[in-house]
Amino acid sequence: MHVHLIAIDRQGKPQEVAGRLDVVTKQVCKATAELYRSAGFVEPWIGYLATHDRQLVGACAFKSPPGKGEDGVERVEIGYLTFPNFENRGIATEMVRELLHIVQSTNANLTVIAQTANEENASNAILRKFGFQFIGERIEEDGVVWLWECKPAA
Repeated sequence: MHVHLIAIDRQGKPQEVAGRLDVVTKQVCKATAELYRSAGFVEPWIGYLATHDRQLVGACAFKSPPGKGEDGVERVEIGYLTFPNFENRGIATEMVRELLHIVQSTNANLTVIAQTANEENASNAILRKFGFQFIGERIEEDGVVWLWECKPAA
């Protein structure tokens, strides 16, 4: 299984032909453009649509360009979503793999962080597969989320 990432531009449009965009995909693109307005648009730290066998199967993103925390550690946060008809096929795993490849090829010294629901689920398992460690909980607008971190290779 391999996914191909298609960058989403500043206006929320795919930068390559992506086929017919359904309602969910259009919402993802619109939300990504809104994210750029608040977090900035700095390639490659942007949002992407994921395709497999010429079908749109999900979306993933860096939530903002990398930044240093109060502790001086430079971090970037990832997020990903498999479209409902394509769940449980390894799509999310491949999206995370591609995002981590971008990190490694652009700035291998970054710590990568992610959030999941505060329960054991497939997303937790995917993050663990790539060496992410559970580091705690945080209260967000939607409730409590679990925080995960993957430090750069030494």
